Amino acid sequence: MKLIDRYIRREILTTFAAVLLVLISILLVQRLAFYLNQVINGTLSQSAVFSLLGLQIVRFITELLPLSFLLASILAFGRLYKDSEMTAFYALGMPVKRLYRILLQVGIPLSFVVLVLNFWIVPEIAQIQEIVLKKAREEAQLTILKPGVFQKFAEGQHIVYVQRINPNTGYLENVFIKSNEANGNTAITFAKEGLQEIDENNTRFIILKDGARTTITPEYSEVAHFEVMRTRLDTTKQDNWPKAIAWSTKELFENPSPLYKRELQRRLSGSISVFLLILLIPALSHSRPRQGRFNKLIIGVIFYVFYFNLLGMGLAWMKNGTVNPDLGIWWIHILMFIVAFIVYRRYNRSL
Repeated sequence: MKLIDRYIRREILTTFAAVLLVLISILLVQRLAFYLNQVINGTLSQSAVFSLLGLQIVRFITELLPLSFLLASILAFGRLYKDSEMTAFYALGMPVKRLYRILLQVGIPLSFVVLVLNFWIVPEIAQIQEIVLKKAREEAQLTILKPGVFQKFAEGQHIVYVQRINPNTGYLENVFIKSNEANGNTAITFAKEGLQEIDENNTRFIILKDGARTTITPEYSEVAHFEVMRTRLDTTKQDNWPKAIAWSTKELFENPSPLYKRELQRRLSGSISVFLLILLIPALSHSRPRQGRFNKLIIGVIFYVFYFNLLGMGLAWMKNGTVNPDLGIWWIHILMFIVAFIVYRRYNRSL
């Protein structure tokens, strides 16, 4: 039996590594496209793209481990059933409950890894990413505006033209900005000089000096002269990780506020989900010789998506104060456990 255990574990782990690699590759390509778009828009330095991608890998792995475990286990057992190897194992006297033992041998270390990543590794990575991101945006400050070129910012809200950039001081000379305001009006701004600025929240502004702003409406035009004017170039949406993800484990346990309870429960969810999935995997992977190998894989994916979307809703309700922080998302885990236990019982009775 130990030989069979090792064989099944190896099958699961091999498939697990392949599935995890594919999922990470997909997310990295999407993230790379996102960062390259920021580079093109001038809001991110190109030298920081691969550093940020490397930091993102750890977060992606943490989020994808439970899903990869589910998919890999269903695929591995599905192949064993399809090739009648599971039938041979049962004929040798292997009980079905041994499958749960094998899954626990893989799932317990995996759950521990997810726990360590969520509570210690990812928060450190998040802090490093914030530093790298801020530095990358500060570096991009030097190249975001190009002299003699009309450029769009804030998703087309502003069109900026700079005649010249002083190479010694970095000051912008003879600046033109056309702005489409939220109320439908158009504003034309001229300034003799300006300077780019990034605040502590990584938000980009342009500081204009000694200029005039003309507001054009359907009824009239109004000109206002100014000595200093501050205009935001970024959109309101930023690529910042939620600050809660960078909170240390010590802060989570010492602070009783609802936001800290929310983050604590979020970090525990990944490890808890592994054990809930173990209850489902044997039932979802069981198939008859002529039954399709991927039929129940779709059911597993649907369950996973429903479960984690429900967790997302629960976390949002905690943030909005709809749900008591002490109840939090525990009720979702309990609900999913009941569903998984019912599936577990029905599967074992049917054998």
